[in-house]
Parts: sequence; C-alpha cells; structure tokens
Amino acid sequence: MKKFWLLFMLAFGMTITANALTYEEAFDSIKAIPNMPGVEGTEVSGNNDFQAIGVTDGRLFVWNGERGGQTGVYGNALYKVMGELPASEMIQCKMTDNALFAIFAKPDSKGSNSIIILSDSAYAGFTGVLIGSISDESLNALRTAILVPRQEGGTALYLNVMNF
Repeated sequence: MKKFWLLFMLAFGMTITANALTYEEAFDSIKAIPNMPGVEGTEVSGNNDFQAIGVTDGRLFVWNGERGGQTGVYGNALYKVMGELPASEMIQCKMTDNALFAIFAKPDSKGSNSIIILSDSAYAGFTGVLIGSISDESLNALRTAILVPRQEGGTALYLNVMNF
C-alpha cells in the first residue's frame, strides 16, 4: 500500500510540474493584463540596467500608474502567475499585504540560466516582470541578496558585495 501511495504522489507531482507555466508564458500573461484607464504598459528590451544584477538579453514589462482599486487587479493577476510557476525554481521571494517580489530561475545551458522576476507594489502603483538570462555567478549573488520592503512601495534588492 505504501508503494501505491508513493507512486501516486510521484505521478501527481509530475503532473503539476508538467502543467506549470514556462517563463515566456508567464511573461506573456502579465503583458496581457487588461489595460485600465490611466494605466499604461511599457516594454523595455536589451541590455540596460538589468546588467547591474547580471541579467542579459532582458525584457521588462511594467504596468505603471495604478491607483485605488486598480492595484488589486494587477496584484492578483501577478500572484496567480506566480502560483503557476514551478515552486522548485523559486530563488527568492518577499511578500507582504501590499507587495510581491519573486525570483525564479532554471538552468538552460552550462553556466547560464533563464530567469524571471515578478514585482508588484500597491503603494508605488506598479506591476512588472523581467525575463532574461543570468550567469551562475550572478544567480548565486541573487540567492544571497537581501530583499527589503521600501517605505514608498516596492522592494529594494541589496546584493552582498563584500564577503569577510
């Protein structure tokens, strides 16, 4: 009987993983959030400020200017997408009542990883997603980064630059 339950749980776990969103699907889902009056979505591509945290070939999509009841719609959509990504690939996550910052990554070749970062802040009025590639070294730095809620909304990411 134990073997039956073990096989059942293994099959169940594989089914859940097989139905998980890919990073590209998650990115597209967030881009497809319905536009509300006064809120604009903006996409940025290339190797810009993303390289400061080690992300290359990055694409960022941000809904900015959310106010009042709009923040709940965007935040809930982001939480839903986060719940559909494989939990085993979560590197870091910080959630409060009004903010979310989650980093997911998985290897895609030797020394390189695919990464997606989800961010939402009701106080700051934005929802965003960053997708790209990251080296093993930069990913390890993100694993040990400190995530701190900002008073004006959002989450600050502090990388440990000194090791003693």
